[in-house]
Amino acid sequence: MKIGKISNTILKRTILKTISGLYNSYVPEKNKVGLNANKIHIDDQCPVLMATDCGIEPVYTVANNICVRGGRPVCIQCSIVLPTNFREIRLRKIMEELSNDCRLLGLAIAGGHTQVSASVLKPIISVTGIGIMENDKDIIQSNKAHVNEDIILTKWIGIGGIRNIIEHSKEEILLRYNMDFIDKAMGNKQDMSILREAEIAKKAGVHCMHDVSQGGIFAALWDMAEASGVGIDIDLRKIPVKQEIIEICEMYDINPYQLQSAGCLLMTFADGYGIVDVLANAGIEASVIGKTISGNDKIIHNLDEVRYLDLPKQDSLYANWKGNVDDERKNIKFT
Repeated sequence: MKIGKISNTILKRTILKTISGLYNSYVPEKNKVGLNANKIHIDDQCPVLMATDCGIEPVYTVANNICVRGGRPVCIQCSIVLPTNFREIRLRKIMEELSNDCRLLGLAIAGGHTQVSASVLKPIISVTGIGIMENDKDIIQSNKAHVNEDIILTKWIGIGGIRNIIEHSKEEILLRYNMDFIDKAMGNKQDMSILREAEIAKKAGVHCMHDVSQGGIFAALWDMAEASGVGIDIDLRKIPVKQEIIEICEMYDINPYQLQSAGCLLMTFADGYGIVDVLANAGIEASVIGKTISGNDKIIHNLDEVRYLDLPKQDSLYANWKGNVDDERKNIKFT
């Protein structure tokens, strides 16, 4: 199989079909495409949400998965499997990075497990995030988009993926662009968190959210539309992306619309421009990029050109970027 997140086709026929029926009164919600954090129903006063990730920036990913369900992430647990030739100093670097991410997000590390195995050639880092909700009624779904709603996107695409590219290929990129250019493309690490915008959107009444992670904005749009049973009509020119990110992507033949974009929040709402104004007042960039429509068509407009979204593809970071295959530092980020 291809590197990265498995395809929706394999997910449905091999994962979801196999575990069908394995839920109970504590986990009443069936697993489905687009459901990245599930609710554990202990009592009505304080439902718990859990999410797991082992890809790029797993701490931010699980925290975002909890936020889009209407929860507040509070802690993580991490599991690390190391190859036999792994040095302790590199393990310390992994733990320092995980700890720094948790500090920035206000998360505790509740525990975990670390072991060495002859079965792996590179470190495998798996993070489980745990979050809470004020009450059971606050749960938000990624499959609750309704026809004729605005589709809103916060910040800009490519946030998580471009950081990974720059971190591992900065010297090569510096041969073409200066440091100021690179800094503009990279932004701040906190850009990858959607905690603030998700909380604001929830209070404003948004009922459908989806984080934009592996596969980029195209995959997120497909998943949200497919799960909700609606079509979408998107204006490609309205999807925000930094020019600096576009130019670095061109260096590596990467499609920014299929690039990991942790930090973007996708949502639908009847008054999308009202949500954009509310977010702007809080200092958060957001744009209306299209509308939901009846039927199943997933339309992308670019001036006079009209195309249709395909099934989500492998993230461009895995599919196209060949510059970091043998990079030792890559092992900290990739699995």
